[in-house]
Amino acid sequence: MDSSSFDDLLELMLSDKISHAKLKKMGLSEQDIKTYMENLLHQSSNGGYNRILADDERRVITPQAFGYLVNMLNIKSIDKETFEKVISLSMQLHLFMKRRIDKKIIDEIINYLIFSGQGEITVRDLIDFFFMEDEEDNFQDDIN
Repeated sequence: MDSSSFDDLLELMLSDKISHAKLKKMGLSEQDIKTYMENLLHQSSNGGYNRILADDERRVITPQAFGYLVNMLNIKSIDKETFEKVISLSMQLHLFMKRRIDKKIIDEIINYLIFSGQGEITVRDLIDFFFMEDEEDNFQDDIN
């Protein structure tokens, strides 16, 4: 396909109304174009998210926790924005908890982000959540 044909095809694909005459002249049907666009959009939306941890993130987040987080992204339980927010919150939470962030904590952060109903979650919210949870555990131990 020469560059002028490609430019014409691109213009057709991006236009609101597809010209049947131009498509026939190019040897393509409207269905061919729709199928191509659907495949193109499907491929771009399924593209993987390549992310490696920085050195300081690697010191804070355990490999199992990061693997779990990547798996949650791959199965579309979370999106890329939530993925990055979990890493950011994990780094901040580590400063207060003074321990590595493991799979259990990552899972709790994800659940809190998804099910809390709050738009913006801060590390303060998480600290309150984790300390409240610890107090509830101690209360349960006291009862038993």
